[in-house]
Amino acid sequence: MVAALVLDPKWAFLLLAGLIVGAAVPLAIGWARLLPEEKPPFEIENPRRRSARPTVSIYGSEPEERRLDLVAIVLLVLLTVAFVLQFPGVPRDVGLNSSLDHLPGGGDWPEVVLPCLMLLTCLVAIVYGAMRRTFLRMQLIVAGSLVLVLWVVGPWLYRELATF
Repeated sequence: MVAALVLDPKWAFLLLAGLIVGAAVPLAIGWARLLPEEKPPFEIENPRRRSARPTVSIYGSEPEERRLDLVAIVLLVLLTVAFVLQFPGVPRDVGLNSSLDHLPGGGDWPEVVLPCLMLLTCLVAIVYGAMRRTFLRMQLIVAGSLVLVLWVVGPWLYRELATF
């Protein structure tokens, strides 16, 4: 992490932009995978085959039934929240400071607990994606890894940008 402390602000901007875009892409693909699939195009009728099903798909087989995995969907939601909290310009400090007034004991514990929960969410998403065969497997692994790197390296990159 010494390299991040002496990093040129231009490189810090490029690294931060790359991390943000890189983490946003698998999250967007994951959300798109939750949408129901459409019927494949180019249904043609096979003149040689006379059966109960006159139309034959050029893809060769019917699309498989997709079972929604509730845990994977919840992890995708939590990864999206973790990504949004690290997105530049999101005023998370305002929300944390106002919530401290309503909690007994106050203190600085949300500033420690929130990053720890987000890091734990990223790790759980990576492990769950690696262990279970789900339709969001690759999205959980890639997005979890990049959001984890964004939470670990992001504060140093923001600090380098602030010194510019």
